[in-house]
Amino acid sequence: MPQSVLILLALTNRLISLRALVSLLVAIGVTLSFVGGSAPSDGQIRLQAVGVVVTGRDFSLAGWEWQALGEKAAAWIERTGAGLNAEQERAVLFGYVEGIRRVRRAQERVNWLVSANPSAAELEQARRELAVLRQRQQGRRPLVEAVIQRQVAEILTDAGLGIGGSPAPPVNFTFTEPPQILILSPRNEIRNIYARMLAPDIDSAEAGEKEALIAAQTDFSAYITKIGGLGAYPTMVIDSTNIEWLFSTVAHEWVHNYLTLFPLGMRFGSSPELTTLNETVAEIIGDEVGRRVLARFYPELLPPEQTATETSAAPGAAEQPARFDFDGEMRQTRLRVDELLASGEYKAAEAYMESRRRLFVENGYHLRVLNQAYFAFHGSYATGGASSSPIGPQLQELQRKTPEDIAGFLRTVRWFTSAADLERVLRSE
Repeated sequence: MPQSVLILLALTNRLISLRALVSLLVAIGVTLSFVGGSAPSDGQIRLQAVGVVVTGRDFSLAGWEWQALGEKAAAWIERTGAGLNAEQERAVLFGYVEGIRRVRRAQERVNWLVSANPSAAELEQARRELAVLRQRQQGRRPLVEAVIQRQVAEILTDAGLGIGGSPAPPVNFTFTEPPQILILSPRNEIRNIYARMLAPDIDSAEAGEKEALIAAQTDFSAYITKIGGLGAYPTMVIDSTNIEWLFSTVAHEWVHNYLTLFPLGMRFGSSPELTTLNETVAEIIGDEVGRRVLARFYPELLPPEQTATETSAAPGAAEQPARFDFDGEMRQTRLRVDELLASGEYKAAEAYMESRRRLFVENGYHLRVLNQAYFAFHGSYATGGASSSPIGPQLQELQRKTPEDIAGFLRTVRWFTSAADLERVLRSE
């Protein structure tokens, strides 16, 4: 029996997520398809070169899942967070967020001391204080996760996405540093041809070095980026002091888990349009659930509604300088890049992207890289400026027809197997 199959059998004895298992099956299928060939193809050789560049920096999803599922099982047995009232839940969340701020301030102090050449004792004291704060946050983590899970679950259930009083699948996430993602795209088009999970501690300098090596050795456009969450089970979410973002991201990743049980999610990654459909549906539902959580449990955090009077300039008022529109400028960039690539001018497209990257940096958006692989990754979120896909506006149009019925929206899109299904539903409305 091939060694790859033995590895698969061993791993399937573990409790790994459906998405991880599907990814593993695909990866092993690709590996076995290469067995017996007379010689590796050019594409295989180039991907082998990528593997050499990132050797030792891979992320083990199966290992992480095993540990995280154990923690969640313990929290379920201990009924962590059960019996808290609304005010106590608010205090738990606000306390955790304040703890994030303290950890960040302590980390900034350590960074400053390292650059300021302090005494060994002063630096060691700062490091000890940082370690204590991190340990304290780790102790708070199971309780705040339970609070967030319960509040998101309540909104999902009330929206009609529950079975027996609970969402299916249950909302389960953990605060962690998710893996970073390596994306490859051809230089003459924007297309995600390869994705690989890497260690979360890769810094910007190391990422830039590896991207340059990959580009030099393969002639692919490479991009390594941090992500805010990952739809494993439990899902991964990074610490953030933005409470609305936290709830939206937890809901976003839950949508991925939900869709995995239906045709749309089962086809995630099988084509660029299906990846975009999945990500954009999760973005739309996640944002709406996040807003509803704030409205119910933290109404003081809702952004104020702008009235026509507030948004109109007063007569005779001085005209304010226009703010830099990131999404608008990024959309303009993407459309121009698409035009250049369609004309076969990929080098001109790369020069243009670099000039635009400098423009974003000048306006406070510190983009480390802007290339074909950047757009291949960020363009899958069709509501953002990095996308030129019509899928985002089309899904938003579909949702606007039933703005309060997120369950109905999700039950419609979960059966999609192509963008043609979306177009068909819109024509029939």
